[in-house]
Amino acid sequence: MSCFLFISILTVSLSLQAGTAIILPGLHEESQDLDGNSMSAAEVIDWETENSDIVFGSYVERHHNEQVQAVGYMYNQKLDVNGGWLENSLRNDALLKGVDFEDYFLHFSEDTILAEVNSTHGENTLLNRKPTIVGYTVSEDHAGFLLYQQPPWNADVFEHHQQGGALFVYHTEQFDRITFKLASTALDGNINIEYPSATDSQGRVTQWSTLEIKKDKTLGLTQSGTVTWQLPLDWVRATTHDGSGSSYGGGQYFGSTYVRDGGLSYVLRVRWHNTNSSAPRPILNEVKLKNSFPTVKPEQAPAVTSEGQTIQRWRKVRGFDKSADLNNDNYLSWSEYKNRSNRNATARFRWESRVIPFGKMWNQNSSWALSHLANPDYLQAMHSYYQSEWQQVGLNGAYNDDTNKLLGSNQFYVFSGGHVQELDSIVGSSEADQIYQQQFAGFLKSWSELAPDALISVNVGTANLQGRNGQNHLSDAASLYLREHYLFPSTGFSGYAGLAKFWDNSALAAKGKRVIFQASTRYGRVQYFGTSKENWQADQYSSLAAYYLNHHPQRSYFNHWNNGYQYGSDNTTESNYWKAGVAKNIAYQPTHLLNIDLGEPANFVPQGYTPIPMMMSTSTPTPADYTIVGDASMQTLTHHDLPNGAISVTPTHTYFLYQSERAVVHGGPEEMVLAREYTKGRVLYRTDFFGKNSEYYSAAPITIQLDTPMRVVDATGAMSDYVNEVTLQGYEGLFLLY
Repeated sequence: MSCFLFISILTVSLSLQAGTAIILPGLHEESQDLDGNSMSAAEVIDWETENSDIVFGSYVERHHNEQVQAVGYMYNQKLDVNGGWLENSLRNDALLKGVDFEDYFLHFSEDTILAEVNSTHGENTLLNRKPTIVGYTVSEDHAGFLLYQQPPWNADVFEHHQQGGALFVYHTEQFDRITFKLASTALDGNINIEYPSATDSQGRVTQWSTLEIKKDKTLGLTQSGTVTWQLPLDWVRATTHDGSGSSYGGGQYFGSTYVRDGGLSYVLRVRWHNTNSSAPRPILNEVKLKNSFPTVKPEQAPAVTSEGQTIQRWRKVRGFDKSADLNNDNYLSWSEYKNRSNRNATARFRWESRVIPFGKMWNQNSSWALSHLANPDYLQAMHSYYQSEWQQVGLNGAYNDDTNKLLGSNQFYVFSGGHVQELDSIVGSSEADQIYQQQFAGFLKSWSELAPDALISVNVGTANLQGRNGQNHLSDAASLYLREHYLFPSTGFSGYAGLAKFWDNSALAAKGKRVIFQASTRYGRVQYFGTSKENWQADQYSSLAAYYLNHHPQRSYFNHWNNGYQYGSDNTTESNYWKAGVAKNIAYQPTHLLNIDLGEPANFVPQGYTPIPMMMSTSTPTPADYTIVGDASMQTLTHHDLPNGAISVTPTHTYFLYQSERAVVHGGPEEMVLAREYTKGRVLYRTDFFGKNSEYYSAAPITIQLDTPMRVVDATGAMSDYVNEVTLQGYEGLFLLY
C-alpha cells in the first residue's frame, strides 16, 4: 500500500455490526496485552467475554457463559460403549419411561468384518476387553485401590480376604464371563462372584446375590482361566458408594468421581476363600472381559482401504438376530441362541452388534457406537439431557465438531457383512451414507424446533454447502455454522472454495442462520515470510477484509487464529506469534481494525461496476466446477442442481473494482481487486483466482483511482488524510472511510 501520513487513531467502541467469536477458550493464565500491561487469568477471561459475541466452548463459571452466547460440545451421532454421564442419564431416563436404551443405537444384523486403520483407537476400553474399573478392597467399607496401571499388575488383591477384602469389576454393559491372568496361583481355595440384585432410589446397592457359575476354568484361581456364569435376570446397574465423598465408610469408588457421585454400572464382587491363612494366595496380573470384537485375518483381504489408508488389522463385529430374542431382554439365552433363524448372526448380547467405526474414532479412550438418529425417543432424551445441562452451566446451545464422521466410506471399509438392521443398508456404501446424512440433519433440525432459542451448531467444511463437494444435507440442519480455517490472508476468488463460492453463507443468512468465519495465517505472510509484527498485522487485515466482503450484520461473526487446530486462551510463544507472552485471543483478534466503524452494508453496486459472479461446483472438469448461478447483487440464485432449482440469498453486492483482461474461466479473472460499499466506507481486497500463491505477494502494485477522496485505515487502526488514490499489493486488504 502507498505510504500516507496517518494522523489519528480511532477510539470508537467495538462495533456490534462486526460480530466476533472465540473458539474453545481455556488454559487461562497470567498474561499481558499487546501494550505489555500485565493481566491476571481472570482479567483475560473478562477481556474475552467483553470482546466476543459468541463463544464456541464454555467457561468454568456460569456467569461468564451467561455474559456471551456460549455453546458447548455435543455429538448426536454417537454414544460411547464405555459410557459416561450422558449415557448414564439416558439409561436412567429410558428406564423411567419404559423405553429400551439399546434402541438408541444402530446394530449389525449379520456378522461383519471391518477394516481397522488405527489399532490404538479404543485400546483402553471394552473394545479391547478392558473393564471400566478393576480394583480391590481390604474390608467391606474400604473405598478401594484402583488397578490403574497397564498390566501385568502383580497385585495381591486377596491379601485381606479374611477381613472382607474382595476384587471388584465394573462395566457399563452386562457380561457373562471374565478371564483372570495370574502371576502366581493358589494351591487350593474357591471363589464366588456376587452382583447387585437390588438398589435404593439413588441406585445404591441394597442387596448382593451370588452368580450361578457355569464353568470355572481357573479351578478356584489355582490357574489362569475364564469363569462363565448364567446371566441373572435381576442384575441391576448400581453405584457402590453412598455419595458422601468419604474415602472410608462410604463404600467403594476406587477414586472414580463417576462412581462416587452416583454413576451406575454393572458391578461384580469377586471373593476368594481359603481357611488356611498361610496358604499361597493368587496374585493377579490382569482381568479381561469377553473378546466381543475379535481381530481376524480373512483370506485374500486387501492391505489398504478404498481411500488408500493402510489397514492395520481386521475386526469382527457379531450380528444380532433380534427375532430370536423372544423375551426382548437384548440377550439370547442358550435356547434362544440355538433356535435363531439367522445363523450368520452370532452375538449373544445385542450391544455386541453395535455399529462401531474401528480405527476411525479419536484416541485410546474412544469407544464410539453410532446412534439411531431416526428414533424419536432418542431425540427427546438428548434434548432433555442437554437442556438441563445448559441451564446448569449457563450455555446457550451446543455444537457438533465432526459432522463428516457418519456412515460413509471415510468411516467404514467392509470386507464382509455390514448390513445395518435399522437402515436396511450396508455401512460404507453411498446409500447408507445418504440415508444417515439425512437422518443426522433431520435430528438437528428437529432439535432446533424443540429448542428454538438455543444455538444448535455444526462445524462444516470449506466447500460450498450446495455444491457437489459440500455437505448440502446440513444447509437447514443448524442455527449456527462454524467455518473452521475458512479465510486465509491469501483467500482466492474461486477453486475448491473461494470468495465466488462463499454465497452459501448468504443463503444461510437469508434463512436467519448465523455463521462464524474463522481466519488463520495459513498461506499467509506469516507462513511464507516469518512471524514479524508487520506480517501478522497484514495477514489479519487481509483476512478481515475478505470477511467484510461477506459479512451480514447480526448473522456473521469473525474469529482469527494461528495456523494450527490447537485452541485455548494460554499465552503466545515465539513460534505462534510475533511476541511471546500475550493471551492468544487478545493477540489474534485484530481489535483495532474491528473498532473501525464502516457502518452498515450499503447494498448497492456503484454505477459502472460489475457484481462478482456466484459460482457452484456441479461436476468436473472445468468449466462445470465453476458453474455461474447468479451474481452478488441477486436475491435468488438459480440452477437445476439447487434445491427446487433456486435458492434465496441475502446479497452482498460485492463487485469488481478492477479485473484483469485475462480470465481463468468465464467470469473468473486471473487477478482482481474486489470491493464492497458500506454506509461509512468501502472495503477493498486484492487477490487472484486460486489464492494461496506465495509469489503473488510480490506481484506488481495496482493503483486504484478513487471516485471521491477517502481516508485510508492502516493495520493499527490509524487513519490517514483524504487521498484520491490507493495502491494495493498482492493479497492486501484495505478499509477506506468517507
